[in-house]
Order: sequence, then structure tokens, then C-alpha cells
Amino acid sequence: MERLAAYTRIPVQRWRKVFHRRQRPTPEMIEALARLFPHYAFWLVTGITDAANGHVAPDNAQAFPERPYTQSDGASQYFRKSLILFRRLFEESGVNLDDDHQRMYAAQRARPLTHWHDSPLVDAAYRISQSTEYYELREIWESREKYRTDDLNHSWPASPDDRPWIRRATHANEQGASFPILGIDPLTAHQDQWDLYYVPRSPCPTRFALSVLNTLSTELTGEELERLRTWLKRLRDDDLSVFFQYLEHHGIDPKLIFPSEPGTIRFAWLGMAESEIDRLVNYVRGLHSSRPRDSYPARTGGWLASHSDA
Repeated sequence: MERLAAYTRIPVQRWRKVFHRRQRPTPEMIEALARLFPHYAFWLVTGITDAANGHVAPDNAQAFPERPYTQSDGASQYFRKSLILFRRLFEESGVNLDDDHQRMYAAQRARPLTHWHDSPLVDAAYRISQSTEYYELREIWESREKYRTDDLNHSWPASPDDRPWIRRATHANEQGASFPILGIDPLTAHQDQWDLYYVPRSPCPTRFALSVLNTLSTELTGEELERLRTWLKRLRDDDLSVFFQYLEHHGIDPKLIFPSEPGTIRFAWLGMAESEIDRLVNYVRGLHSSRPRDSYPARTGGWLASHSDA
């Protein structure tokens, strides 16, 4: 904790509070960690990784939808060199980094008419671009791309047997030698550490898709309906388009849930309004009350069959 405080210039007491879950990390702390561990920066603020480009998660964090945790030396060198040059840009421009207004003014590009104008920092950027350090950055990038190609060949070989260590092990077995394999995780023993994505052990639908999205509206139990309500309240990104596909698959007219209102524009990324969710729940309950239970068809899983990524 003391070393972390020294590196980040943030009091050790604040780090201890975060570690013991007595406070959430502040933007200042997240920025400090991202600069200290740039290969974790993308994961820190998004929760996902971009392993092919060097953005991984710590070993003790469960990564998804990607798997790799191995840090790329080429990418890490590139990130750290870029951070050094970025700081030099402000220092050589004489910008006071402790003055938020001065720093933001210096970094902001302007668009007075139809074209963007670069910020006052661009003069210093051109000076730094002639330095040895900047040339070294380009060399690091070239080296990084070479290693990146090798890593991708490990992650996406023409055949799983083409991986170098698999070939060495096969050759050793043919020669009568063997290597002990220790510490295999039984949950992922079928996967290789270089697999970029999860390789399913067997066809296995998600619990949500199996119990809710695969279920006809007339068959939803009260508990499943509440789970659907909770999911609809937390819609993000393209979840709403998934829900529209669900309505279409089960033959529900979207206009029953989203009646058109003149002069109103809906934005999908805002999710669903409470009134729209209530409209769906009341519609489903109406189906339950108007249909005898013994006339329900058996659950089939048709949604999953036609939407395997749900």
C-alpha cells in the first residue's frame, strides 16, 4: 500500500479504504492505476479485454468474452513509451498539469468553421516527433506488430495441432519421452492457454436464454416474468434489439408494447420506459388468464435454436 501511495501520490489511507470496500475508487485513482498498469487500463474502465492488442486482465480476474491473461511485452513497452512521450508533450509546452483549465485548453482541438484546428500542443508534438525517443516508439511498434502476428498465430493456428508446444509434445511422445503436467484447472482442462475465445465443452444454452427467452409468453411463470422485468429494466447497448427479436420470434406485435406516439422520438440506447415494461407484463398476464393451462404447448427452445448467441 505504501509503494502504491508513493507511485500514485494518493494517500495510503484512501487506497486502504478502497481495498477494504469502504469506498469506491475515484476517477483520480483509476487514472493512476491505468498509468501504472497500462496493459490493464482498458479492462479497468470497461471490464472487458482486447488481448490481441495487449489489453488484458489481471490473473485473478475472470475475463470474458476473451480468455487470455498473458501480458504482451511489445504492447507494454509501447504503452509505457507512449505515456512518457505524452507527458513530455505537456511539459515541453509549458502547461501546468496541476491546473485543470490550462491543461484542458491546451489539449482541446477547435472547430471555428467547417474544419478542425489542432490544439496549441501541436507545435511541441512536431518537435518531439524529431527526437530519438519518438523514433524508438516507432521501432517498438514495429517489434510489437511482429510479436502480435506470432501471438495471433498461436491463438488462431490453421489447426490446434500446429501450436509449437503441441508439436514439441507430439515429437517427444514419438521419441518415448513425456512431460509432467501440473496444476491443470479441471474447469478449463480442455482449453489451451492461448485460446483467444472460450471453446464450449458441449452445446450449452445460457440459463437466461433457456428459462426465459426460449419460453413462450403464455408459459412464463411468475418468477420468470419477474426475471424478464428485471432484465428489461437493465437493458444496455443492443439488448433492446435482442428483445425485439424475442417479440418477433414469439409472435408478439411490438406495437402492443411500444405504441407509436406522434411527435415522440425513441432512442434505443435509453432502454425501456417503466410504462412499456408494465405494458408487456400486463399483456403476458392477460394471456395467462385467457388461456387454459392444459392447452399450453410443450417448451421447445425455439429461440435458442434460431438465436444461438442470445
